[in-house]
Amino acid sequence: MTPSELAHAEVLARLHELDRAIAQHAQWLARLNRQLICGGTPNPDDLSDDAHLRCQLGHWLHGVEHARAEDDPGHTALEATHQSMHEISRHLLRAQAASEPIAPADYDALVAVATRIRQLLRRKEQELTERLGAVDKLTGLWNRQAVHLRLAEEIERVQRTRQPCAICFVDLDDFARINAAHGQLIGDEALKSAAGFFANHLRGYDTIFRLGGEEFLLCLPNIDLDQAGALINRLREKLAQHSFEIDGHLIQLTASFGLVNLEPIFFIDETLERVERAQLIAKSEGGNRVCIWHDGFEADKPPE
Repeated sequence: MTPSELAHAEVLARLHELDRAIAQHAQWLARLNRQLICGGTPNPDDLSDDAHLRCQLGHWLHGVEHARAEDDPGHTALEATHQSMHEISRHLLRAQAASEPIAPADYDALVAVATRIRQLLRRKEQELTERLGAVDKLTGLWNRQAVHLRLAEEIERVQRTRQPCAICFVDLDDFARINAAHGQLIGDEALKSAAGFFANHLRGYDTIFRLGGEEFLLCLPNIDLDQAGALINRLREKLAQHSFEIDGHLIQLTASFGLVNLEPIFFIDETLERVERAQLIAKSEGGNRVCIWHDGFEADKPPE
């Protein structure tokens, strides 16, 4: 599986886990209400100081996803609200165990936080579902639908960490000849092979999108424009030297590359326009080129 296919499978697994956690959370909330109304012996886990870590939803929130919470304000809000809900429920259960009356304001607070949890959970579920719809079915890469979401996340990271990020527009040169010479099925396999090639020759934390047809977009975090130029020029050379064997045919591919910095001062659409222009300059100069867009505009190419 390509890294993007693995990411797709991971999102799908997280969505299934979240669905189970939501169902079990609803069951827990129903039991809690019954306990508060009818009485009886409470579950010891609900009385513990770390009750928010013991339930199924807590396991989901603080498991694999927990490592990403810093970069996901929605997840952080969900964690805080979930913990608050358990603190309120623990207070109510302890009051009941001490034969103290439950204050209406305290019960209203529980209802309010439970409603908020449901809203946040459905929002998280919708986000994961949208990510599944943002995957290109042919290559397993993120598709055009995902570009704005992912670049918005990266702009926020650039602002927070002050680390640079480069964006690269890739257009395979004269790709129509592949379909014309070998048919669309071979052309589709060539696109899949190109996607796999990019994934294998970029860093593990770089993001690859298929914009449509033979066009791709690369998001390259933690790298300045000069470093990105050297990286992409190596990628260009390796692609030009590589032969893809597809159904007994040896397919040669080259590409034109445009590069820009991801600047928070620009709208995402402006960044995409600039990087596509840089790619078009590389294409107009015969293809198999890297064109770097400097604000101003000055375009240059790394040494070949």
